[in-house]
Amino acid sequence: MKRFITSNSFVYTAGLALVFLLWLFISLSQGPGNLIFPSPIDTFRVTGELLSSSYIYQCLGMTLLRTLEGFAIAFALALLLGSFAGEFPYLQRFFKPLILVFKSAPTAAFVFLFLMLSGTSRAPIWIVGLLAFPILYEAVVAGYNAVPRQLVYASRVDGASRLKRLVRIKIPLSIPYFVLGVVSSFALSFKTSIMAEIVAGMTSPGLGGAIRVYRNLDPSDLTPVFAIALIAIVIVLLFDLLAYWTKKALRVAR
Repeated sequence: MKRFITSNSFVYTAGLALVFLLWLFISLSQGPGNLIFPSPIDTFRVTGELLSSSYIYQCLGMTLLRTLEGFAIAFALALLLGSFAGEFPYLQRFFKPLILVFKSAPTAAFVFLFLMLSGTSRAPIWIVGLLAFPILYEAVVAGYNAVPRQLVYASRVDGASRLKRLVRIKIPLSIPYFVLGVVSSFALSFKTSIMAEIVAGMTSPGLGGAIRVYRNLDPSDLTPVFAIALIAIVIVLLFDLLAYWTKKALRVAR
């Protein structure tokens, strides 16, 4: 019995139940039938209605597409610069102020900059890239730094060239860090893409655009907004679950 109560699945389910009860309590405290903070039951009902329409799937697909595009740009740049920084330690120190700026910069403020530079449709893509790049860069560098130095020194003694050490030793041993960086940061990138769509004022298909559309249809009824947020939360939880299983698989592989 004790083992069941302390199991991960039971604790996780209990945590979800607590979230549901808090949500229900706050909704009831606002008065019966309120639409500013709708109840879980009303939110689930509207979520079902949204999932029965093709529009919400189009919005979800477009948000995922923008996220993937920005993420791919960030990954390519992080892999390039991170590889150089991992191979030449002095470049890590050189890039450190730049990475610090990217990590510290308020993401929402850059939405307006990218709106001016690239327009509404492209701004969320660049925002995702801005957010994901430092995370992916540090994952790449961490992978290179984790390669045992003794192994690198031994390959030098054996006469292996820099390229051969990179291809046969450093990259294969760094792959787990690359993969972990990707799966751990994609969920955050997805949430950032939705935020950027909202701040950019996007009304074209996208979860952020859908929130603005339903918000403008009836500003007094936030149930559709909660429903779209619930869909986004489920997607993020799936990404987090993927990250958890990836971490577990990498531990076993080691």
